[in-house]
Amino acid sequence: MKRVIALLLTVIAVFCLCSCNSQTEIETPVSGATDDEANYPTPENENFVETDTGTGMRYKMTLDQYTTAFNTMYTSLGGSLKDYPYKKWKKMYSGLSKGVKYDYYYLDSGKITLTATVEQKSLYLANVGCGVTKSDFVKSKDTEQNVMTVCGIMAAVAGGYTSDAVIFFGNLYVDTINSEEHCFAYGNSVYLYDINKSSNGTKTMLFRTMPAAGNIKSDWNITDYKTYWLGN
Repeated sequence: MKRVIALLLTVIAVFCLCSCNSQTEIETPVSGATDDEANYPTPENENFVETDTGTGMRYKMTLDQYTTAFNTMYTSLGGSLKDYPYKKWKKMYSGLSKGVKYDYYYLDSGKITLTATVEQKSLYLANVGCGVTKSDFVKSKDTEQNVMTVCGIMAAVAGGYTSDAVIFFGNLYVDTINSEEHCFAYGNSVYLYDINKSSNGTKTMLFRTMPAAGNIKSDWNITDYKTYWLGN
């Protein structure tokens, strides 16, 4: 797991979308997304707050609030409270990005590692992520499904959605792997996929979500997820 954490250090500090890769070597199932408008979820809670820094928005949640909400949804879907307790979060380091101070955290739960970037001043989340080694991810279809479920919970909780949206966001992350840009915009958030390789050849996959103002998504020319599927 130390290898995973070391590799995550190289990617979670990067906020801009230039961190999206242009190629992938991961074979994944076809997304279960659909062109049925009713299957595109809307948030139940407004978990966003505007800011004049970074991507123009933050998740209106502290790390403690996020962890509590994550575990509530995770356990409702059959997970264990022992997997992602708040006490397991560890600060990797603090950093400065475009004049804003951030703290970078990780939570090691065995094969899957959660990540979080917290704005020091507001204590709100700038982004959250889920990391796993490529070798673990491709080990079996059950493992892939488990990772995508955790990613779906991560995205649903951060964006203020219910557990009904978990499968949708899991499929969205499958599509970030398969797409050329590895980035999608949906609602008030951006969803990204990165893969990094260590000097000894270990590859770590990281799935992230971050809130972004409309002009940011437009300026960075991010593909809208509904447009990707509906073609309009």
